Amino acid sequence: LLVLARPDAAITSYHPGEESLRVEDALRAAPALIGKAPDFIHLGLGNADLLAGIDPAAALEALRGLVQLLTLKTQAAVSVATVVSSFLPPEARPAAEVFNAGLPALAGDRVRITDLDLPVRAFLDVHRRAGGEKRALHARPLRLTSMGRAFLARTAFVRSGLEELA
Repeated sequence: LLVLARPDAAITSYHPGEESLRVEDALRAAPALIGKAPDFIHLGLGNADLLAGIDPAAALEALRGLVQLLTLKTQAAVSVATVVSSFLPPEARPAAEVFNAGLPALAGDRVRITDLDLPVRAFLDVHRRAGGEKRALHARPLRLTSMGRAFLARTAFVRSGLEELA
């Protein structure tokens, strides 16, 4: 979870448990997030749910509840990121496709879907020829390297429309 609050344009990251944060956990932590009076919230959830074998429809429904709560209780613009299927083991990728396919239904006036899956796949396709390139972004499922974090942060910034809030 990423939160941007103005007027000081302070970006704070609020992600208890980080890589292991499930949508249900984020829903329970929502009051603390709402209390930060954010202008912008970026949600990158779903990976931990899918790795734990949670049905993608159930994870998506929990995410729908979180997004509704955030749009009702804040004035924030909300960016919901797709799950990056390339960072998941092959057996979890079909669930990621189902999860990602349901995300457009969450879009609304203040809710934007930020596709990170496509740019990552394109990057990996271009760099697949060199050994170890994929590992340059992530060390294992749900554990990004610093380069992976920078790559996703830049991609999310550009694709989420954060510049429009300035």
